[in-house]
Amino acid sequence: MSMHYWKVSLVCQSPVFVGSGEKVQKSQYIYDKKAGEVYFLDESGWIRFLGRHGIMDDFSNALLANPLHLNLFGYLSHQDRLCRKYGSIGNILHAMKKERAVLRTEPYLGNPEKAPNEIAGFVLDAKGNPYIPGSSLKGAFRTAILAHHILQNRGAYKKDWENIRRAAGNKRDMGKAMDNLEREAAIPLDKNGKRDMVKSYFRGLTVSDASLVNGGLCVVPKTDLGLHTFRTHEVSLFRETLKADSTLEFTLGLDDDASAMGHFGIHNFHDLMDVLKEFVNFQYEILKKPFEDYAKEELQDIKNARNADLVLGGGAGYISKTLVYALAPSKEDAVYVVRKLMENMFKRGHHGRDTEISPHALKLAEVDGENYLMGLCYLDGEKPLCSDR
Repeated sequence: MSMHYWKVSLVCQSPVFVGSGEKVQKSQYIYDKKAGEVYFLDESGWIRFLGRHGIMDDFSNALLANPLHLNLFGYLSHQDRLCRKYGSIGNILHAMKKERAVLRTEPYLGNPEKAPNEIAGFVLDAKGNPYIPGSSLKGAFRTAILAHHILQNRGAYKKDWENIRRAAGNKRDMGKAMDNLEREAAIPLDKNGKRDMVKSYFRGLTVSDASLVNGGLCVVPKTDLGLHTFRTHEVSLFRETLKADSTLEFTLGLDDDASAMGHFGIHNFHDLMDVLKEFVNFQYEILKKPFEDYAKEELQDIKNARNADLVLGGGAGYISKTLVYALAPSKEDAVYVVRKLMENMFKRGHHGRDTEISPHALKLAEVDGENYLMGLCYLDGEKPLCSDR
């Protein structure tokens, strides 16, 4: 084994979302339209604040009457007892911060006139700081490395493609076929003709959690841009994301032995960078032709994808998560298989029309009136650390 380590900076070129699984309802935060900010409540601090000001029962009744859509900004603005004491909603919010009823405050970067609804939360550490789990980074690296390997060796995976094509439209069978493909590509056969996960080539890739160095979180609307004539820009979801230009740091370890990352031709940090960039460019070429003329002004940002090293996190699009397009003999074959899967999973999604690309919508984030591709990042400032030999 020959492990080499680097300290690496990750810079967000566009909003990046790594979900915690938490959904924050309107009754759990305050949206201040004038300030353009979202105040996330500290549950225990909020309860203490209500009790301290003698309005717990009043709030409980208001919440029971409208549990999902209670507008806390409106509620506080019309709460006589608080208004008499503090005079304005701004002073009330200031008092809430002082009394630790507010956990954190983040800018809302969508259209101020379109207030957020349910917000999907970003993953936070024990101290409440945003970070990117090493597992999320390694998963993105793994997909890119496998795509590179398959693109270089398509002939060796012809049988896997045939299995996936036969399974098209059946989510369970296609999932099994994809799992088999990944096992075949990532785990060598032992002398008994079996594949032991312990001997996976990816044991030679270690990635720590990425800690925030600069920047922070914001709240942005999700926007779907469809390819067909009925395309919409309807906001269907709001997310906590890392702001563009946020910087994080993590430690990367590579074993360059032929039984590990060396199997994929990756012997150092720059080899990995080349593979990551190749996968981003591969995605860019798939997306460019269907969308470049159709939504030129709105998707100017798509050109920046060529300068990215990584497409990371949730909402970054199906193509960033799949090996189907890398494995398929042609783009048309890939579109057929993905279209059948989408038709099965989303009965009302009109995926039967997909001919140029499937899925037929780009997943974007709206920031200050502009649409951005989600999850574009670049890696920078790698610093070699000690090696294990």
